[in-house]
Amino acid sequence: MKMFSKVSAVIVAVVFMLGLAGLITVLAAETPTLGTSVTYSVLGSTYTNTAAGTLINGGVGFTTGPAVAPEGTHTNYGSVAPYATAGIDQGTALTNLNSQPCTFTFANGAIDLATDTTHGPIGVYAPGVYCTGAASAASIGTAGITLSGSGTYIFRINGALTSVANSNVTLANGASACDVFWTPTAATTLGADTTFVGTNIDDAGITVGANTTWTGRALAFGGTVTTNTDTINTPVCSVPVTPTPTPTPVSTPTPAQTPITAPVPTPTPTPTPVVTSAPISVPSLPNTGIAPDENINALNIIISAGVLVVLFSLYLARRKQLI
Repeated sequence: MKMFSKVSAVIVAVVFMLGLAGLITVLAAETPTLGTSVTYSVLGSTYTNTAAGTLINGGVGFTTGPAVAPEGTHTNYGSVAPYATAGIDQGTALTNLNSQPCTFTFANGAIDLATDTTHGPIGVYAPGVYCTGAASAASIGTAGITLSGSGTYIFRINGALTSVANSNVTLANGASACDVFWTPTAATTLGADTTFVGTNIDDAGITVGANTTWTGRALAFGGTVTTNTDTINTPVCSVPVTPTPTPTPVSTPTPAQTPITAPVPTPTPTPTPVVTSAPISVPSLPNTGIAPDENINALNIIISAGVLVVLFSLYLARRKQLI
């Protein structure tokens, strides 16, 4: 009985650990596929830029363009393809991000990500999905924040996102701008001289303060993106590989066989018979279907050892009962 209890305890512990491992796997944040929007640095219905000095390396999509065109290398510009498709893909990515379970939820009220102490070390964030409470804006204070570790970072903000002037979002220990996402439900406003990373999906509008450096994307399809002497670089990210469908095999017709003419046999001389002595027949053991002796011996040893183990186990069990 005691032995059964111990075995049961071990089984329960193993099942618990496996369940916990599965739970951790489920809660791990995942980077969504951005589709055609992945090439855009700026994507909006209206793009506003009134001063020279803005540098954008990546696509710039809009239907209402800026007074002053940005400098830089633009993979796409204006409302040419894939502008419309990129808007659809942006919405698909946002749905994916909003469907992922929160790994940490801040208390209700305005949150300063740079000074919050409830999520872990001050100003340092590990990969995960960070959610604010009901109608809670989030800001990045002067102290800035550090995203530390390889993985996906999702900041799901139920309100506006702001950063104060001269604040920084820093990557460390394998964190990548390709895996950082911001999804505020109200407008985003970055203060002047901010260093920012990640993809911000915000149809309520994105305003980038002067002299801001941003590695990521300002995606506000249907909204307005405003820049002012800023630098925005689209990160180079690996695209998930889509498996190529295996073609259906096509049967190949069997080629018609060409008739083969049988060769005419060539007569060979009859050999002179040689007289040999008849071999002496030695009687062998009858075939009993049993393997050679060495296998029988090995099997006997295994069976004997098994019997001894069983007898010894019964002896120990009996001895415990007597004690």
